[in-house]
Amino acid sequence: MDTILLTGKTGLFSKDVLEYIGYETQVFLTGQKTGGRLQGLPDTIRMFPVTPSDNDFRKVFELGEIRAVWHVSGCADGGRVTDESANIERIAKLCSYYSIPRLIVITESADKSDFPGLIRKWSSPSDGSSQVRVAVVQTPFLTGSGLAGGRLDRIFTAMRRDETVCLEGGRDREISVLAMQELSALLMRMSTENWFQPGIYEAGGSRGTQEELRETLLSIRPGARIEYPGSSGSLRHGTLHMLLPATDSNVCDGKLEEIYRLPVSTDWTREIAEQYSALAEESGDASPLRERLTGFMQKSGKIAGTVLDLAIMFLLAEYLARITSESVYFKIVDVRLIFVILMGMMHGIAAGFAAAILECVMLVMRYNEIGISGLLLFYNVENWIPFVYYLTAGAISGYSHQKREQQTRSVMKENELIRNKYLFLNEAYRTSVSNRKDLWTQILSEEDSYGKIYGAVRQMKQRTPEAVCVEAVRVLRRLLDNGTVLIYQLDPGSKKALLLSCCRDTGGRQAIDMAECAEMFRTVQSGETWKNIHFSEYAPMYAARVKYNRMLGRNYTGTQEITYLVTVEKAGRDQLSLWYMNHFTILCGLFQDALESAALRERTLS
Repeated sequence: MDTILLTGKTGLFSKDVLEYIGYETQVFLTGQKTGGRLQGLPDTIRMFPVTPSDNDFRKVFELGEIRAVWHVSGCADGGRVTDESANIERIAKLCSYYSIPRLIVITESADKSDFPGLIRKWSSPSDGSSQVRVAVVQTPFLTGSGLAGGRLDRIFTAMRRDETVCLEGGRDREISVLAMQELSALLMRMSTENWFQPGIYEAGGSRGTQEELRETLLSIRPGARIEYPGSSGSLRHGTLHMLLPATDSNVCDGKLEEIYRLPVSTDWTREIAEQYSALAEESGDASPLRERLTGFMQKSGKIAGTVLDLAIMFLLAEYLARITSESVYFKIVDVRLIFVILMGMMHGIAAGFAAAILECVMLVMRYNEIGISGLLLFYNVENWIPFVYYLTAGAISGYSHQKREQQTRSVMKENELIRNKYLFLNEAYRTSVSNRKDLWTQILSEEDSYGKIYGAVRQMKQRTPEAVCVEAVRVLRRLLDNGTVLIYQLDPGSKKALLLSCCRDTGGRQAIDMAECAEMFRTVQSGETWKNIHFSEYAPMYAARVKYNRMLGRNYTGTQEITYLVTVEKAGRDQLSLWYMNHFTILCGLFQDALESAALRERTLS
C-alpha cells in the first residue's frame, strides 16, 4: 500500500483532515505525540515522535513504500519565517537515497528560501543519485487548520478577549481563502496523479476582499473590533496586527486547482463560522479574564505552580512558627527548616534555595526584633549557624530531587528508545507481510492475465478485418472494464477520425476533428499512447494508433494502409494510472496483430 510521509509543522492538519487522508492512503505522521487531539485516528495513520533533525528520522523511510513526502514549513498559516534549508535538504537527500520521487513543500509566499535552486539541484543530481521532483505549494489564507496558533485561531482569540484586530493592507486588498480539506485533496492529487512536474505552484482558493472577511467576522461576533491601519480612532496597545498572504504571486508555475481541475468551495463564510463555533464550544463560555488567567497558567506552566506552592507554604510555615514559638513541645522542632526541606524535595534545588533565602530574611527580621543588629549578626560567627542550616538543607534536598528526576528522565528516554525500536521492527514485519500478500496477489493476477490475453487473441482471430473490429470492441471493453472504448478510422489526410459503425451504440460523438485535439493527433501519429493529463474537454482520456495494410479491390493490385484510432473516452479514478495505460497499449498491440493476420488471410484466400 502506498504511503504518504508528513514532516515539519504537521499540526497544520487537523484530526478531520488526517482522517480524510487516511481514508485514501496510509500516512506516516512525524513530529507528533500520540496523546491529545490525535487520539482515535484510523489504523492507516501511524505516528512517530521524530523530526527531520533527529538521527532516527531516516528509519521512517524504511518502513514502507513511500510515494510522496509532504513537508510543512514553519511559516505555514502565519508562522515565523525561518531558514529550513538544512531540513529540506536532508529530506530531499533521504528521498533520493530511498528512491522516493516526489517531495512537496507546503509554505507561503513570504518564504524566501531558494526553492528554484533546490528544484534544479534535485531534478538532476550531480552525484548520480536518484532524481527527486520537488514541488513547492504556496498556500493562501487557510480555514480548518489544526494549529492552535494559526491565523484564524489568533483572530478568534483576540475577538473573544475584546481586543482590536487590525487587518493590514486596507479594505480593498484581495485575499484568497482555502479550506484545509480542499488543500489536502489537491495534495493527494499531486501525490497520486501520474502527471507531476517540479516547480512552484499556488494553491488558490475562493477570492474575496478583506472587507468581506471583516463583515463575516462581525456577523459572527457583532461587538468585535475589526479595523484597518489609519482608521478612525487610535489602535490600542493590545491590537493584533494580521497580514494575510498575498495572491497572484509572479514566481508561480501554475495554479493547482486549474491543473487538476478540482472545484474550490465559494462558501468560505460558512466555514469560518463553523470553525468559530467549534472553538467557542471547546473553550466554553469563559469570560475574557478567565481566558487570560488560563492562558497565563498554560504559558507559565510549572514555574507558576512552583511560585504558588512557595508562597502558600511560606505563609503557612511562618504562621505555624509564630503560634508555636512559645510552646514547650516545639522547642526542638524548626518549622522553617521543615518548609525549606519540603520545597527542595518537591521542586528542586532552585525552589530549595528560594525557600532558604526567604527564611534567612525572616530570621534577620526576628533578630532585629530582639535587638541584634545586622553588624553584630555579621561579626558573631555563632549566629551564622541557622543560615547555614537553611541553605545547606535547601541545596541537599533540591539536589536529591533533581537527581531523582534525572534518573526518571533517563529511564523514560531509554524506554522511548526501546519503544521506537519495537515500532520499527513491528512496522518492518507488517510491511514484509503486506508485501508478501501483494506479491502473492500479483502472481495470481499475472497467471490470470496470461489467460485473459490468450483468450483475447483467440477471440480477435477472425476472418476479416471488419469482424476483428467488431470483436475487438467487445473484448477491449471487457478487459479494460470500461464501456467507453471506441474505434475511429482516420481519413487519408489524418485531419479527422470517423467512428466505426460497430461503436455507434454508445450515442456519443461520431467524429474527432484534429482542430479540437491537435496535441492528441500529434502524439498518436508519433506512435505513442496519448493520455489526457490536462483533462482536455474534447480529447479522450486514452488514445492509441493501430494500422495495417489491406489489399485494394478483388484482384490484388496493391495495398492500402488503414489507420484506426482506439480511444477510451472516459476513465474512472482507479483507471488513471501507468499500469492501466500500459495495459491499454498492450491490448491495442494485440488488436493490430489480429488485424494484420486477418488482412493476410484475406489476401491469401482471394
